[in-house]
This record gives sequence, structure tokens and C-alpha cells, in this order.
Amino acid sequence: MVRIEDAIVVKYERDGHFEVLADPEMALAIKEGRSQDVRGALAAFEVFKDARKAEKASESEIERVFDTLDLEAVAGEIIRKGEFNPTTEQKRRMIREIRNRLIELVRQNSLDPRTKLPHTRERIEWAFENARVKVELRPAEEQLQQVVKELRKVLPLSFGTAKLEVHVPAQHAPSLYGKLHKLGNVLKEEWLGDGSLMLRIEVPSGMKVDVISELGELTKGDVMVKEV
Repeated sequence: MVRIEDAIVVKYERDGHFEVLADPEMALAIKEGRSQDVRGALAAFEVFKDARKAEKASESEIERVFDTLDLEAVAGEIIRKGEFNPTTEQKRRMIREIRNRLIELVRQNSLDPRTKLPHTRERIEWAFENARVKVELRPAEEQLQQVVKELRKVLPLSFGTAKLEVHVPAQHAPSLYGKLHKLGNVLKEEWLGDGSLMLRIEVPSGMKVDVISELGELTKGDVMVKEV
């Protein structure tokens, strides 16, 4: 069990105030869905009204709000839905992961309007540095618009989609069918008389080259793709 002095307070508001004491790294892993070890994350197998004062929540209040007295289930909900202040190292790691996600979102969804080709990851990373983009501790998707605005000061960006017509020979069609539906938005599909598959899919502009390359690798070049 985690030592009390190493634990952080996780706070949760739901028809009342509830707290648990938990290891910061394990709590973050549970919150992000990387772990289910609630019991191992707790410094005290208790649900509190005020953890620092060791004031426990009553059983009647816990049952009223959570519909159970299973402390592991209650503590798990508090950790997953509650709030806590990450450690300095956690904040650095989370910011790094959000930054990487933002770079990938820009890479996948944008083009250089001058060449009509996607920017490389290295080029986007360069733009982040030179535009001095500030990454915030919130979901990447929520700050993408502001980040793009900053990036455009040093990097030409255009956003859009590309439509691809894909003809998959019969020997590859069954195994690639599900994959094609994941690669983009399927606008039209048709199974031809020879067992081959014709699809029209819409993908983010920046992903066009990646999609064509991946289909070529999966079929060893035995696929026809053209932009329409």
C-alpha cells in the first residue's frame, strides 16, 4: 500500500464532497485507463470527507450517492472522475504527450498550400519551436484551433480532405475491407463481379500519402488508388 506521506488527495464532487488518498502515478494511470488497480493505488482504504483531517465519509452518505458500499468501486469512481493536482514530473509528461498529439493532428489534417503535400513531422516540430507555441494542460482537440493560428505565423497551412478511389483485387478484398473503413469515411462501395472491391473514401488531406502507402504495403503493390 502507498505511504500516506507520498499520497495526493483526489477530490470528487457529486451530491456532496468525497476524497481519497492515492499514489499520484497510479492515480493518473487509472484516470487515463492504463490501470485498474484501485486498491493498490490507495494510501488508505477509506473514503473521506476531508482526507487531511482524517474525517471519513459516512456509510449512509456513500451509499446514497454511489448506490454501493463497495469501497474499491467507490474509490475507483472518485479517482477516474475526480480532480487532483499532478506532480511536476506528471505535468511535464502530460504536456509532452499533448504536444505530440497536437503535432500529429496538424500533420494528419493539413497540407502545404504551395506544394499540396503534407508537412513532415520535423517541419511541424520546427514551427512549434519557432512560433513558441504554448501547450496547455487540456485535451489537444480543444486547443488545436489556437495552436494552428500560432503555427500559421511561421508555417503555411491549409486544411481539407482528399477523396480516393480504391480498387482492391479479389484476393485482398476480404482482409482489407475492415481496414478501409477505418482509414477514412467511406462514401461509396461496390463489390464487382470478379470478387474485387471498389471503394471511394474520404481522408484528411495530410493522410493521403500515408493511406496510399499503407495500402500498397498491405497488398505488395497489388492495388489501384487514384484521387478523384
